[in-house]
Amino acid sequence: MLFLLLFIIVQTNLPRYAKTFYLISQTSPYEQSVPGSPKILILGDSTGYGTGVTDPQRSIAGLIGQDFVQYSIINDSKNGRAIGDLVSVAKEIEESYELILLQIGGNDILQKRDLPTVVSELETIIDTLSPQTNHLVMMTSGNVGGASAFSKEKADAYESLTRAYRKSFVETADKTSLTYVDLFLEPEVDIIANNPETYLASDGLHPSAAGYGIWYETLYPILETRLTSGH
Repeated sequence: MLFLLLFIIVQTNLPRYAKTFYLISQTSPYEQSVPGSPKILILGDSTGYGTGVTDPQRSIAGLIGQDFVQYSIINDSKNGRAIGDLVSVAKEIEESYELILLQIGGNDILQKRDLPTVVSELETIIDTLSPQTNHLVMMTSGNVGGASAFSKEKADAYESLTRAYRKSFVETADKTSLTYVDLFLEPEVDIIANNPETYLASDGLHPSAAGYGIWYETLYPILETRLTSGH
């Protein structure tokens, strides 16, 4: 019965949140354990969780695990998490990690949170986590307004918000220890937005496995430099 209900949700034009619920039920956060190895910590939202894939190995965490097999991966990601939610989480971290990846920020845009407040929260997270890691990296989403889930009016509003958030995140990274991975592409060259049937999941918001693969192409060179070159 549960399988039938989930099948109906994903196959019909029910509200996006119902389809997102289905997607969440189909995966789990990827982790890997390598005894005695250095560790990577992922602090994320649904994109860190891997919502949109059925095989966790095709999430960002899973792709990292395939390329960096010598590292353990601890994945603390929760659907719906915003940057403000990470402040208390960061303060509880006591271990040291070779790299901490923040997959966060998309929900702040979707919720239209006050940008100066979000930036202040991010700065607190950076100050808190920097002593716990050699490399602090952040990736948000691409252009939220490019998601097929939104009508033209909402899409335009979310694109404007995405641009504002992106600018502030880049500025914050420039003056702190944070490395920001910029996934934003202008609409005319945004492969995900222009091919949603391939690169977005059934809710029209989260990446599909192919979509996460596109994001990872941007993230990988940064990881390679920091995890294999000793920088």
